[in-house]
Amino acid sequence: MKLKGIYPIVPTPFLSTGEVDLVGIDKLARFMVERGVHGLAVLGALGEGHKLGESERAEVIRRFRAAVPERLGLVVGIRAAATDLAVRMGQQASELGADALLLGPHGVQNDKALLVYYERVSDAVGLPVIIHDYPAVTGITMSPELIATIFKRCGNVQYIKLEDPPTGPKMDAIWALTGRELEVFGALGGLYAFEELDRGAVGIMTGFAYPELLVELYERYCSGDAEGAAELFYDILPLNRFEFQPGIGVSLRKKVLVKRGVFRSAHVRHPGPEADAKTLEHLFRIVDHLRNRGYEILDPQ
Repeated sequence: MKLKGIYPIVPTPFLSTGEVDLVGIDKLARFMVERGVHGLAVLGALGEGHKLGESERAEVIRRFRAAVPERLGLVVGIRAAATDLAVRMGQQASELGADALLLGPHGVQNDKALLVYYERVSDAVGLPVIIHDYPAVTGITMSPELIATIFKRCGNVQYIKLEDPPTGPKMDAIWALTGRELEVFGALGGLYAFEELDRGAVGIMTGFAYPELLVELYERYCSGDAEGAAELFYDILPLNRFEFQPGIGVSLRKKVLVKRGVFRSAHVRHPGPEADAKTLEHLFRIVDHLRNRGYEILDPQ
């Protein structure tokens, strides 16, 4: 399956008791599909994948696969401190129907160790692999040279989710070494979505509770309406910025999804922080501003 377009990184819904909300997964998948996304990415950093046990991960992947139409891609986030564990997690995701892995690095800042990690997981699982380049979260910085070596040595590594700003120059540096064969997904909350598409990204893979806006941005750009895409992007950028706040971003997006009638609870597993009432007031002020400008981002009546 060729991956391209808008792939939201989705949060995992929990009940107020902290248990995984399986009904919430069904509603979230349906909500995203109805808004025209091209696939979903689950159990990434926004999905609190590191807070789930092995059986919970399997349950979440299985439920999303059942809820997401086969024509849409399902990307499963994988990251582990040990290479053998990452292999097992990847094999589990493959067995449960994942179309690709979003593979974050282990925690050792060593190029040889990182290369072996990507080689072993890529070879053992056999699915397309997306390198997750997000040093702010992983603590690992991967140079364009290392990324190019991983791509050339690992036959299943086909994409990168690039979240190491400035993203545009790094895209160009990687492509200078790979001949543009390593395909790039923009990310970072969509903060640079227009510029990344304009440089040649195949899509945007990020958390955003108003995915229809990113879908419209992508469709305008792909139809040749770069000016219209830019205009939309400049309008929605304050919302991207506010949702993407470090620490409370997971909570903000869950609270938006509660307001939009998708989640029953905005529970974030401890020690994740909760967004306060004043922060939410500021967020929804931006949403109201966009509605007043004619954007149809409606909540249940």
